[in-house]
Amino acid sequence: MKIKALSVACSLALAASAVSTTVAAEEGFEFHGYFRSGALFTGSTGGNQALYPASKESLGRLGIESDDFYELAFNKTWALDNGQNIAIKTRLGQHNTGEDAFEAQQNYSINGSATGLLEGFVEFEGLTNTGKMWGGQRYYGRDNYIFMTDFFYTDWSGTGLGVQQMELGGGKWDFAYLASNRPDDNGYGSDESAPLHLGHARADYGSWRVELVGKYMADNVSRSDDGNGNITVSEFATNGIEAHVQYTPKDFFWLGNGFSKISVQAGSGLGASSMLGKSFTNYNGYVPGSAGKGPVGMAYVDKGDKSYRALAYGGWFGSSVMIFPSVQAQYDDMDNGNKSLWWSAMARPVFLINSIDNFTIATEFGYTETDVEGSGGNTLFESSQYKATIAPTWVIGTGTGPAPEIRLLASYIDGKTNGQDNTNANGEQKGEFVYGVQADMWW
Repeated sequence: MKIKALSVACSLALAASAVSTTVAAEEGFEFHGYFRSGALFTGSTGGNQALYPASKESLGRLGIESDDFYELAFNKTWALDNGQNIAIKTRLGQHNTGEDAFEAQQNYSINGSATGLLEGFVEFEGLTNTGKMWGGQRYYGRDNYIFMTDFFYTDWSGTGLGVQQMELGGGKWDFAYLASNRPDDNGYGSDESAPLHLGHARADYGSWRVELVGKYMADNVSRSDDGNGNITVSEFATNGIEAHVQYTPKDFFWLGNGFSKISVQAGSGLGASSMLGKSFTNYNGYVPGSAGKGPVGMAYVDKGDKSYRALAYGGWFGSSVMIFPSVQAQYDDMDNGNKSLWWSAMARPVFLINSIDNFTIATEFGYTETDVEGSGGNTLFESSQYKATIAPTWVIGTGTGPAPEIRLLASYIDGKTNGQDNTNANGEQKGEFVYGVQADMWW
């Protein structure tokens, strides 16, 4: 016991000698958050639940976002008298993995859903000449985001450390290392559950952004059993690279009042196909380009796989209407000779009803198409889908950014798969009508 006490005392003494004595000149606290909650039903079932009726990341989220979700962020800050700053940032969020979470996301009753820690990291300002140093578990790269489709075209979230907004060569630079594991994988420590190691560099120069990412896994294998004791081991890529270049015009594509962004991405190996712009997260396992592989199978890519993505989106503001469009496409050239192309286009016109305070009519239209070609030039898969939504909306702005919305929703969804009309919930060959209500808020 004496040896242990002496060890602790020595550790504290060493820590005290390494840290200069400072006084907190100012302390602060921030509370931020986001939630969406709603109820969606299908017309063909007479009012049964509409469970993910279409892909919001390509068609647009309005009117088809059937899951609830929330996040609560709590930040504690200290401004020290020596000019250094500390920020401890934490974020709680709805547990969104596993069967229980799926049921909770579809539950319209007042039942508590499980909460997990999404972020827990610290920022130091003043350790470097410019910028902020950070360490811990955090969202990362998610500022490359299209809010109309809820699509993070880069999301390298994980646990690690880095520095952001360093001033170098006339620009601002970020550098980071992050590690991430597949969600809900119980085989941690095995060759089937190796973490993804990721190195990131970003440079912002005026309207231009350039990002480079290197990825590595010690092992990337899967095992399958045919039921007779015969186990097949498949090996996949253990490294990869990707790049992202983005340009931000000063307005809406040089046409007037608004905002816009234009991006191109490319990657190979672990930076291609279902891994382009992604680390291991539950969300990333199902977004466009993932081929529905899920968070475990998303890393099953070959070292010769190559992918290319281009997208453009923005918002135009008029006196009586606002229009938010997005177009995107991804081409995959696979090591096995297969090639795939998916593309989508959507627009959200929002009509301002000047005669009625705090009331708008939002509409949204989207179309997406996917084609997969085999190594011999034959068609392996093709599908198309379109959506039209109308959403009468009540909104009150705070004047500082946040503007809570309450909506009525009605959508029509239709499409084809391999040349055949899609079926609705009753197996009938026709489109589906979806309707409901939703509240949406960030602060």
